[in-house]
Amino acid sequence: MKHLAIVTRNMKAGGAERVIAQLVKCFSKDGINCTIITLDDEEIFYDLPSEVSIYAIGKKSPKGYIDKLLKYREVRRYLKKVKPDIVLALPEEIGIYVIPAMLGTNIPVVVSERNNPWVMPWKKVSRIARKLFYPFASGFIFQTEQAAKFFPHSIQRKGIILPNPLDLDRIPQPWEGKRHKEIVSAGRLEKQKNFPLLIRAFAKFYEKHPDYALTIYGEGSLRKELESMAAGILPSNSYRFPGRSKELLEQMRGAAMFVLSSDYEGMPNVVIEAMAMGMPVISTDCPSGGPAKLIESGKNGLLVPVNDYEALCEAMNRIAESEDFAQRLGGNALKVREQLDSAVVAELWRNFLDGISNKNTKN
Repeated sequence: MKHLAIVTRNMKAGGAERVIAQLVKCFSKDGINCTIITLDDEEIFYDLPSEVSIYAIGKKSPKGYIDKLLKYREVRRYLKKVKPDIVLALPEEIGIYVIPAMLGTNIPVVVSERNNPWVMPWKKVSRIARKLFYPFASGFIFQTEQAAKFFPHSIQRKGIILPNPLDLDRIPQPWEGKRHKEIVSAGRLEKQKNFPLLIRAFAKFYEKHPDYALTIYGEGSLRKELESMAAGILPSNSYRFPGRSKELLEQMRGAAMFVLSSDYEGMPNVVIEAMAMGMPVISTDCPSGGPAKLIESGKNGLLVPVNDYEALCEAMNRIAESEDFAQRLGGNALKVREQLDSAVVAELWRNFLDGISNKNTKN
């Protein structure tokens, strides 16, 4: 594989985007020509190597379905022009439509599933399109065994389960000294992340620990709703919604704990990064099994049932009320640095993509 093209929605802050940034950083060092095609023409949040080519398509029509059709037609035109050895499409909502866009070009398409396939994509038309078009893809990258098992054996046979690469160069060193009495979380302010659960749990936790504060980083359509909810049950000085931050990891590393309250996830990068900084981490044990693959509850973090605010509150109490326990969780969590080092994980991704590219060349 000499030339890899990656198709995605945009390079704004997000888990799939972070994986792309890490992969192209590793691949570029190995001399692979990397091109990123984004359907949207929006600001790039992540730092990318200067040698990586970016082609942003942008809006083509005010009408949704026409806009989508024209965008994927442009994806096909551009990829036929640059002739990559292989196309990696992510997340799944993008991959579903890249597959038919590339039919007849003899350029293999690999789709990286990034979420819970029982739920995502949530649009009915996309779920029907997934069933129709996935058989035409050359390969699939799943994050967990649970996610892979959603699909028929014909799809599973084309797939592999690979973790997300962790870019250690951008991970701050573990916090030294006493941690701040702050509980942090981060993610899109959308329904999937279930921040209302975290706010309710923190409100109960706050009754015993009024010296703590809650900080939720991120942006999304539910910002006003979440701010209103927090204002209704918490003092104004006990919570913050700072928005997105390029300095997120540095800003949160000294907090007492990190909490993921999602209803479902793939393999959450923010949990990986919090663990890599030695933070005590609590996560819902949500499908499709990403948090459970990372966390051995009670050893390197804590898992709690989905949508159980009392269990989440109790987990926060355990960490807040035992410094030794918190330190033990954080210390054990650091092992993720070795397990998911991007230099090692990116090589696994490359080997899989190389195999498909080489097979296509022989055919």
